[in-house]
Order: sequence, then C-alpha cells, then structure tokens
Amino acid sequence: MIDLSRRPTNDMPKRLPSDLSKRPSTRDFLCADGTRLSVEVRTSTRARHQRLILSHQGVLEFVSPSRAQPSDAEVMGYLEEHRTWIERAARRTKPQRDAYEESRAFGLPTHLDFPLANELWLVTYRPTQAASVAVRAAGLRRLEGSRQVYALTLSGAVHDEVLCRRALIRFVTKRAREVIPPFAWEVCRAIGARPASITVNSRKSAWGVCTHSGDIRIDRRVLFFPRDLARQVTLHEAAHLRHLNHSQRFYDELYSYEGSTAEAERAVKKGISFVPAWFIDGIS
Repeated sequence: MIDLSRRPTNDMPKRLPSDLSKRPSTRDFLCADGTRLSVEVRTSTRARHQRLILSHQGVLEFVSPSRAQPSDAEVMGYLEEHRTWIERAARRTKPQRDAYEESRAFGLPTHLDFPLANELWLVTYRPTQAASVAVRAAGLRRLEGSRQVYALTLSGAVHDEVLCRRALIRFVTKRAREVIPPFAWEVCRAIGARPASITVNSRKSAWGVCTHSGDIRIDRRVLFFPRDLARQVTLHEAAHLRHLNHSQRFYDELYSYEGSTAEAERAVKKGISFVPAWFIDGIS
C-alpha cells in the first residue's frame, strides 16, 4: 500500500483511523497507460489534510477531513492535480496487483505454503450440517526435500467462503505466533541485538515495527515470506533498536549486518506479492 502523506519517524506507517467512513464512488481514475483504478472516498475525524492511498488491490482511496465533505468534482480535481504521483505509484505496484489478481482467480486455497517454516499444508473441505467452520490440523504426512507436508481439514459450512477465509486466517495467525518469534529471536541473537520482546501482530501496512520501549512486532503475513525476506524484515526492526528513524546512521547500521542490502530492502517492499489474495480479502 502506498500512501501520499508524511510518514512517522519510525518504520511503521500510521494506521488508518478507525473512525473512517466510506462513501462508494462510481468513478474510476484512468492512467495514461490505460490502467484503471477504482476510486473510494473516505472521511476521517482525525485527518488534518486530504491524502491519497493506493492499495495493492488497485483501489485509490481519497481520505478527507470529516469537517469537509468533498464533492465528486473536488475529488477528481485533486486526483488530476496528483496524476504524476498516481501514475508513478501505479506503475511501481503493477507486479503486486497482477500477483493479487492471479491469486484471487483461484478462490479458496487448496494448500497453504509457509516457506518460513518449510511447511506445506494441504487443505480439504468437508461439508457438514454445522453452521460454522472448524479447522483440524493433522500430523506430518510426508517430506518433500526439506519441506514438511501436513494436512488441514475445514469442516462445517464450507460452502460459505467468508467463514472459510476467517477459519483459515485464524489458523495462519496461530501458526505465525508459533513460528515467527523463534525465527526472529534467532536472527537477533546472531547480530547481538536484544529487543525487549518479539511478538506477532496483524497490520494492514508495514511488515514490522520497533517501539520506543524496544519491542519488535512482526506482521503475521511474514509467515508467507521466503526466509531471506523474513530475515530482512527482522534486521530492519533490529536496526531500529539503535536508531528509531530512517536516518543515514540507521541504514549504515542495517547494512552492516551480514546479508542485509539495499536490494533486500527493495525486495521486502514488494513482499505483498507473496501474500495470497484470499488472505488479503479476508482482512480488508
């Protein structure tokens, strides 16, 4: 997600205010190259200025202070004024949008791939008369090289995609809390970093955050990352233990760690392409 607004000094972008109200829009924004972005208008009691956010689903959000209800003409005028930024952001996020659309076409997953844990979970759906959806994880089925293959069964009202997504997201969240902290602690120990704690959270924006008290929080979606990208996320937050900003000293610290490079940082920024669409849709 790309936000046309000022970032805070640490790694985590500001969370979208919880008091946003959404107004459906019948308008799209057409880029010069033919890319069409759907436009949504939101108002917030906490927003001080108008701003734009482009999601990896191709939704262009116009956020406005609630004291001023913008007209469609005002919204489209603002978009035209910022056309250069929008088109540049659209080009930069095209691979992520393509990956999202490709994943979305498959609907509910037949498997869950967790590279960070070297796990593959084969998903089956068993309809019953239950009104809810339950998840049952079975034991190890086989090994494929270094990857462990398990079975996961969803039973109940599996005709309901929303209930299935919620059940799968609960399972992913549970597994992320089991896998990510030990992995991140191992990375921190290797570089001599000593965070106060490492926990898993659920955000819609950045992959991690380091607080002023030295706590590192890593997003549950990192479970879908390859190990090298998950390591880079951890290193980024560990560097914030020394420099809680994005100054040159912060990047000097970050790139002093073995394997940490500007190229790896750029790869992390494109990490949304590893997160399946059913998961993104389920938390949006």
